[in-house]
Amino acid sequence: DRFIIVIHANGSFVFGMDDDDESVFDRTVAWAIEQGIETATFHILTPYPDTALFKRMAAAGRISHTDWNRYDTRHVVFEPRKLSPETLERGYWQAYRDFYRWSSIWRGAATKDTAAGQLRHLAYAGGWKKFEPMWDWVIRLRRLPFMLPLLETVLSGGGRGHNPIAAPARPSPLQGR
Repeated sequence: DRFIIVIHANGSFVFGMDDDDESVFDRTVAWAIEQGIETATFHILTPYPDTALFKRMAAAGRISHTDWNRYDTRHVVFEPRKLSPETLERGYWQAYRDFYRWSSIWRGAATKDTAAGQLRHLAYAGGWKKFEPMWDWVIRLRRLPFMLPLLETVLSGGGRGHNPIAAPARPSPLQGR
């Protein structure tokens, strides 16, 4: 059970598999919301150089360019089978917008069994992604230590009860020295 809870906390999804068609974006986002996934990252399949995938795609003439700066999981660098490169890239960005809409965040929070779980979902998904520029600023200014109490409160479900995804306490290797 603990592993399922961890999976529900964060999902990572790759678009552009050979069987993916235009419905993959909406289906993936809907599934992630229904599962109560709090944060999601979306990626475009990227055949990195010297991998078996790259070699297969190169042999099939499906590598569209070798601008290595675009090999970042946000750009299409190959010819998809069932989608145009433009549709794949557009769907990738739309998946982010759809998943992190307030209405989607509220629907995801509604999957939680407790008010604390719902609050945690809202705070984590909404507070992190919706205010990502603020968090970037806090990190750049090295003010994160001042924000730790807030982050710990959010991650513990509003400060009430046990956080089921927190790692079990392990003795420090320095204890007993």
